Amino acid sequence: MFSSLSTIVALLFLFPIAQAQCPDASDADYDYIVVGSGAGGGPVAARLAEAGFSVLVVDAGHDINSINTTIPLYFVRSVEDEALELAYTLNEYPADFEFQKSSWYPRARGLGGSTIHNAMINIIAETRSDFDGLASMFNDSTWSRDNMQNYFKKIERHVYPVLNDDHGTDGWLTTNMNPVLAVLNPMFLDLQIVDFIASITLSGLPVLDLNSIAGDDAVGVTMPSFTITENYTRSSVRDRLVNVEETSGRLTFTLDTLATKVLTCNDSESGSVKAYGVEMAPGAALPVAGNFHGKQDLNTTVVTAKKEVIVSAGAFQTFWIGDREHLQQFGIESVMHLPGVGMNMQDHDEISVIWRMRQNYSIFDGCVLLPDPEQDPCLAYYQEGHQNLYSFGGAISSVTSKSRPEYTEPDMLTYWEPAHFQGFVRGFSQALVDNPNTVTAVHLKAHPSSKGTVRLTGSHPQDLLDIQKNHFQGEDGLRDVEDLRNAIKHSREVMKTLPVALHSDEAIDAHIYNNIFGHHICCTNAMGTDDDEYAVLDGDFRVRGVQNLRVVDASSWPIVPGYFVTTPFYMASEKAADVIIAAGKSA
Repeated sequence: MFSSLSTIVALLFLFPIAQAQCPDASDADYDYIVVGSGAGGGPVAARLAEAGFSVLVVDAGHDINSINTTIPLYFVRSVEDEALELAYTLNEYPADFEFQKSSWYPRARGLGGSTIHNAMINIIAETRSDFDGLASMFNDSTWSRDNMQNYFKKIERHVYPVLNDDHGTDGWLTTNMNPVLAVLNPMFLDLQIVDFIASITLSGLPVLDLNSIAGDDAVGVTMPSFTITENYTRSSVRDRLVNVEETSGRLTFTLDTLATKVLTCNDSESGSVKAYGVEMAPGAALPVAGNFHGKQDLNTTVVTAKKEVIVSAGAFQTFWIGDREHLQQFGIESVMHLPGVGMNMQDHDEISVIWRMRQNYSIFDGCVLLPDPEQDPCLAYYQEGHQNLYSFGGAISSVTSKSRPEYTEPDMLTYWEPAHFQGFVRGFSQALVDNPNTVTAVHLKAHPSSKGTVRLTGSHPQDLLDIQKNHFQGEDGLRDVEDLRNAIKHSREVMKTLPVALHSDEAIDAHIYNNIFGHHICCTNAMGTDDDEYAVLDGDFRVRGVQNLRVVDASSWPIVPGYFVTTPFYMASEKAADVIIAAGKSA
């Protein structure tokens, strides 16, 4: 019997069952197996297929192409769509901390992963220190911020005017601006929104392009771009995968399927552990999925890879507990001691402040975010080809700033929207509909200090995870709170009014502790150097100690990058594809 790295899409345990010799690779089912189809796995799978390799994509979700996943503003409905939802729960603080908060943390299951339910904000700024840091760490200039811009240009197809050569014109990811002129349509013209946008615009110096090399560390005010097409529909890696599947003949999807083991063997030449396939359970669901109906005895099947297995199932699921002591608590002996797995969990810190305006916005009239155009006049108007509220992405303006004079780069991005958004809490989409006269400022702290953990609660692939965020518990935790507090103060100066109940520093801090959220979880399988015992991956995404196994997704990063993560993840995935293709062709 071959031994395995047991996974739940893909929560990997490394079992020490007697390692058999590896099977004949020439008999393998596919060249590559990719577990997960989101911002990490999706681009890699597509590129490998285009390069002439046979590729199997295994994903716990299914292909959904609905109103919720295609109409930009309906992203707020997609987040709570049971057909898509992975409803994780995590603890923000340790049990002995003054404040306590258990948070709903939604991810998406489906072809394209969480790129089919995100807010489509397309910002790659504030990543110079991230990419240049990787270039320095691995002595590899291909990781440099300037070189990574080439990957941005490779994937982008901008359909709005740009002012420099840092953008792409024929990539697979369409980018666009919000249809601001829709706000000036006489049907929707609202002086409240015009005044609001003017106030934000005048609150700082203009930033021309946050996605240019020159704009990476810019401070000021801008309108962000979005992964939205010229027809004002979502653009994501889901569309890329479907297109490659239809045109290449080399890409295969196995959906609604739970990966349960990464299979390994002893390589006779090197004597090391080698990944050669995946065990999977068709029809099985994660315990946080909308289609989960209790743990079950899983009926599994096996697929094999000639070249590599690539795990790309996200920062919660793409990890295996490599610490021997933790594994032994559940009767699992580890093949490879990797104490960094499930550690180093990071996210951006985000906190909303909401103001109520005097009157309802005209552009919200009749907009109730329903699936039936007969019940939703705004949907009917949008489906007739017009631009309206539903054409917009998740923000209308953003402001970048330095919280302290001694900071060498901006650390705060405040994104503004003439809508109600208190963060990701149950019912937030209906709250947007029910409050058509509000302004929200979301203050996002880049590179915060908090580091959490993801741990097992049992040995069954359908056991829940224990997710502890440890918010503000690090050495610089109080500094992070103070930076967020000062950002809130700046926003209320812009609005020239004091939000209710935020009259003192203590009240603002309590608001932060009680309402903090994030939606960019990452870093649980961090890349690092050979002398770092907590490094799980090397600079080419290879799992240390296991041949032919890589992790390419949000979990691979050592530090949560920039302000918004999806497009930087796409860029890193394209780089990984180059590395994997080169290795595949030379083997």
